[in-house]
Amino acid sequence: MMAREGGAQVNDVYKRFLAALNTRGFEGEIAPDYAQRTVLSTDNSIYQRLPQAAVFPRHAEDLERLAKLAAEVPYRDVVLTPRGGGTGTNGQSLTDGIVVDVSRHMNRILEIDVESRRVRVQAGVVKDQLNAALKPHGLFFAPELSTSNRATIGGMIATDASGQGSCTYGKTRDHVLELDTVLLGGQHLHSRALSREEEQQALLQTGALGKVHRTAAAIIDQERDVIEATFPPLNRCLTGFDLAHLRDEQDQL
Repeated sequence: MMAREGGAQVNDVYKRFLAALNTRGFEGEIAPDYAQRTVLSTDNSIYQRLPQAAVFPRHAEDLERLAKLAAEVPYRDVVLTPRGGGTGTNGQSLTDGIVVDVSRHMNRILEIDVESRRVRVQAGVVKDQLNAALKPHGLFFAPELSTSNRATIGGMIATDASGQGSCTYGKTRDHVLELDTVLLGGQHLHSRALSREEEQQALLQTGALGKVHRTAAAIIDQERDVIEATFPPLNRCLTGFDLAHLRDEQDQL
């Protein structure tokens, strides 16, 4: 479903991208209207950037459709920026491209494994929503946030969110076991900590999956001295890539 646009005009390349997306089976909403763009032009930071449009995917298949279309030559300049609850304080979800808002539909708790104390969720699940579901089992997802009634798990992972209790329970990255990420082109990257043997197998993969692993390994292994000299001894990283922690204490990628 596509809403009518108005106000500040949408760039022609983005117009064509949205029109093409509408014909590719995208099942979520497509919103190039000025009102929706204005709402998503701000977050919990002091910054403001007006996006070209917003899309609200319903499921992973919609994310694949977005990623496949964006990889096509006519749309290589299209920028896709994921957004959860918009609670980041550094403008992480703001863009002058397309906002991919996962909070509207991709907000399901898929599985709770009480015995192993694991939970599987979609990126748009709100932290308080998750903890309400975990409470009857005597479990909770740490750390605590002042914005936990609207911050999403996907956003917490993207910013390595931490707050009250993080000195005891750790930051978000200390609780993430595995991620399913849709790459440009539509491939899925199932990422988790890899042993050296598993890493060697991953490095030999072809296409985007192998490239991701080879790039990450090369950065941390070849630029380790530069990273250690450049990154201050902080216990968290709010923006950009947390290069200093590409390998964990067990040297797993």
